[in-house]
Amino acid sequence: MYYILDSKGGFRYSDATNKNYSDWTLTPVPQPCWSPRFSGIRDDTTGEWSGVWVQEVEPVPTAEEMCFRIDAYADEMRRLVAVDPLRAVEYERTAAEAQAFKDAGYPEDAVPRTVAAWAIMGRTAEEAADGILTEAAKYAEVLYLVRERRLEAKELIRRKLAAGEIDEARQVVDDAIKAIQTAVSGSRSSEDL
Repeated sequence: MYYILDSKGGFRYSDATNKNYSDWTLTPVPQPCWSPRFSGIRDDTTGEWSGVWVQEVEPVPTAEEMCFRIDAYADEMRRLVAVDPLRAVEYERTAAEAQAFKDAGYPEDAVPRTVAAWAIMGRTAEEAADGILTEAAKYAEVLYLVRERRLEAKELIRRKLAAGEIDEARQVVDDAIKAIQTAVSGSRSSEDL
């Protein structure tokens, strides 16, 4: 919702869809988010107002805002796990090649390059492939947990807000962020496969 002051110091209202600001009304447009009050004075010579907007109540967050907060946090945590999108592609390719190598019976004459790159420091190609698959399973589990917590929380937020349970919806956000953080922090590996 947008507000302006008319020439008599009263409010005029419009919603965000009024791009041309031509339909200002004296009747407030429904405002689910906040109840501001202007505190200031008007200069009698110029007619201009100086002052500040005072928010009398804490704004009620929308479902979109709360869900965005969860999505943004989940994105940040996924970046911690995969470091960057190209690393995620590398991990997926490495896991696929390690799985194909294992499924073929670990043939010594057909070691994939991604597996061979980890078959160092005394590791055999079979040990490297098994290590890669173990880490890939942990990586996939973290991604599953992040997705499940994120989607579950977003649905619960919508339900809580629809029922008018704002504090409970805020708690859902906090709980989801903690659950995502726990899932990611428990997955950090010192090895870079």
